[in-house]
Amino acid sequence: MNDTFKKIRDQIIEYNSENQTLFAMQPTVMRLMSVMYYYEKPMTLDDMKELLGMSKASMSNAVRELAEIGLVKKVWRKGERKDVYKVEEDNYESFIKYFSHHWSKRLTPKSTSMKKTIDELMELKDEEDIDKETLLLIEKDLDKLYAGLEYIDWLSRVVELFASHEIFDYVPIKEIKREYKKESIN
Repeated sequence: MNDTFKKIRDQIIEYNSENQTLFAMQPTVMRLMSVMYYYEKPMTLDDMKELLGMSKASMSNAVRELAEIGLVKKVWRKGERKDVYKVEEDNYESFIKYFSHHWSKRLTPKSTSMKKTIDELMELKDEEDIDKETLLLIEKDLDKLYAGLEYIDWLSRVVELFASHEIFDYVPIKEIKREYKKESIN
């Protein structure tokens, strides 16, 4: 590989890694995903270790995290005895998988805990010796908890818009035309 091209490629990988911060990924995971994306070939943990200069354990943890989300998958390579991994190459699909995975993981427990709190407040509200001031506070808190459940329901539907790809019906992909300077085509 040409040295100048390698230097430019390294810059691209660095910029792309920085863009992954939108995903709030660990730096090792971001860099690995970018390297796999730009090198466009399935890689073993040893390949990753060599390209990133990090430990095999770090690469293994990063691959595990990406695989859990669906951003990396094991593939078969003829003659290879080690596990080989390929990164999701579609930027939109990568975002959808990451977004859906992380939001879904957070919404269900939050909804469950809010419902539990509602049940506890409803039981407390039904007690005979509860004073009026506490009853008013319970009602206010129940209003807020139900508003919170409505918000979680709305967020769940937003996540489903992404997961089902319906989001593209509302926000279509806009193609950007490539433009080159004449002197850069040589």
